[in-house]
Amino acid sequence: MKLKPFFKKCQEKEVFKMLTIYVVVSWVLLQVMAVTWQALGLPLKAGTYLIILLLLGFPLYIFFIWKSRIAPLEKEALILEENEIKEKLDFKRTYFSSLGIITAIIIVCVVLIINKNFVRQVELPKVVQSNKIAVLRFGNNTGDPAYDVVSKMASDWIMHGITENQAGQVISQEVVNEYTSALRGKNSEEGVTSVVNEYLRPGKIITGNFYLKNNNLLFQCIIKDGISDETLIAFKPSECNTNEALVCIDDIKESILGFLMTEGSKKEMLQDSPPKYEAYKYFLEAKNTQENETYLQLLNKAIQADSTYFEPKVLRVAYFYDTGNYEKADSLLNAIEPDSQNNKRQVNLLQTYDALLKGNNKKVYSTTLKEYEIAPFDLKSNKSAMVVALQFVNRPEDVQNIFDVIKMDSMDLQNCPDCISRIYVKALADIELKNYKSSIKLLEPLIETAPETFLKKPLIAAYVRSGSHFKTEKLINEIELLSPVDVFDNMCLYTAKEYLLAENTLKANEYLDKIIKASKETSDKTILAEALYYKREYGIAEKLLGEALLKEPENIDILAELAICSHHLNKPKQVEKYLKNIETQRGKYKYGSIDYALAQFYAITKNTTEMNAHLMKAVAEGHMYTSQTFQNDPHFIKYKNTQPFINILTFWH
Repeated sequence: MKLKPFFKKCQEKEVFKMLTIYVVVSWVLLQVMAVTWQALGLPLKAGTYLIILLLLGFPLYIFFIWKSRIAPLEKEALILEENEIKEKLDFKRTYFSSLGIITAIIIVCVVLIINKNFVRQVELPKVVQSNKIAVLRFGNNTGDPAYDVVSKMASDWIMHGITENQAGQVISQEVVNEYTSALRGKNSEEGVTSVVNEYLRPGKIITGNFYLKNNNLLFQCIIKDGISDETLIAFKPSECNTNEALVCIDDIKESILGFLMTEGSKKEMLQDSPPKYEAYKYFLEAKNTQENETYLQLLNKAIQADSTYFEPKVLRVAYFYDTGNYEKADSLLNAIEPDSQNNKRQVNLLQTYDALLKGNNKKVYSTTLKEYEIAPFDLKSNKSAMVVALQFVNRPEDVQNIFDVIKMDSMDLQNCPDCISRIYVKALADIELKNYKSSIKLLEPLIETAPETFLKKPLIAAYVRSGSHFKTEKLINEIELLSPVDVFDNMCLYTAKEYLLAENTLKANEYLDKIIKASKETSDKTILAEALYYKREYGIAEKLLGEALLKEPENIDILAELAICSHHLNKPKQVEKYLKNIETQRGKYKYGSIDYALAQFYAITKNTTEMNAHLMKAVAEGHMYTSQTFQNDPHFIKYKNTQPFINILTFWH
């Protein structure tokens, strides 16, 4: 029977009226109970009992309506048409179907109410997985109960290390035991595992065991995921004398701390297994110091604390390379072995420094880019890629994309040396690309707050090359007022060279004269000699350069300038002497400096064949493209637009 005629029949037979009476009476009873249960001394859940009874009584009341009111009316009609009989049967069927549905719903409601209010649950509350670390007692597999104390010693020492170094919040074995006892006294290993996994749910579980091997104790330890039970790391076994168990335990503790402290930077890690914590601590201190001697000492301590720690070994090679001790860097590099040939990042870094020491700039660039791709947002990695692109392979066009990867808007430049270095390299690249406005826009706001004087050099270059002579003079005047004389002289010399590159000899001489004028106040006569050299006052320059050579007899730059001075003063024997002196200094780790100096001499003597040949050799040996070499060197002004010179500039492309 359809609902509409069914409801109409129910209304005719006053079913809804009877149901309304039940609902109203039930509501009144509940209201009375809510007010009087305390006064009558009834239990708190008396109202719940009443609700259950009223719910259960509702389907019974519906059945009572049928028996007492509808069924008698059905019997009174003795003679019925066939369609009326069918209609009555449909009504009866729909009525009892509705009764069945209502009964089912009420039973479900009653069951839920009973479960919620009357079924007592004695389970301990479960918690969601956390960052807590469960340290379980190490298993004594020696078969000797005398070593049970070592089990507790191991877990206690590890917990102490984790807590002391704030590597995580620890759940101890005692806490696990309390939970185990509360849960029906389960003491089996299976019961302990169940308690940890189901109720404590730590983020990580540290567990291990030890046994005897040739009268030594051998400790094994693993860290597992608290949810998946997956092994995150299995540490190398640690072996020690039975009387020195704490040595092994401390070794394991250091390995655990190293894993916990470096877990968040796996992508940046250079090795598969984490370093020991003490070594990692020294390494972090080294990265945060600006003192070269302290930096090297801390790197050595890190390597001493963990002889397998790869990164400080590589940084030690970099330290000696950067300080010009190439032989020491090469020796240390050859002593480093990667964890395996499968560790591509370690192999790549070793190849980078091998290429650096061999002067293979193309290889340096390709390997540096691989490292950059692994950690493009790391400031040091990003800066290194910029420097190599600009100064090793002369690709200033590549610098922009690398620079843009890291947004500088929110950087605190005053506390970020690498950020300032990146801006410096970017400005130099813009100058090479003749984007002088971009370079000026980068540097002008920075020099107002940053104390680094080296930032002013690219700004001077951008001013000079863009024809902003007034701004150049203003900046030099500010430097004269605020800086020591030696710094002022250095800046004037740099400015003069920029004007020589622009073939503006008059302006260049203005700044060279400033150096000569201030010569009485400066202690560095080398800059005075340089000023006289570039002003072509070769006689006085030769004398001062000769004095400087006595202090630095192997200085190739001074020898080259003396050879040029002697050439202009028509002293062929002196020229030959200086050139031979330059040649005698050939050897390993010169990176083209010998041939570059000879190329400068042949450029001045207009021997373009020899000049180009030596420049090509210099580049092939790894001589770098800086803000004062090759196209930025006044010695090569007349040749920098020739095809052979362009080939030299693009040698590594």
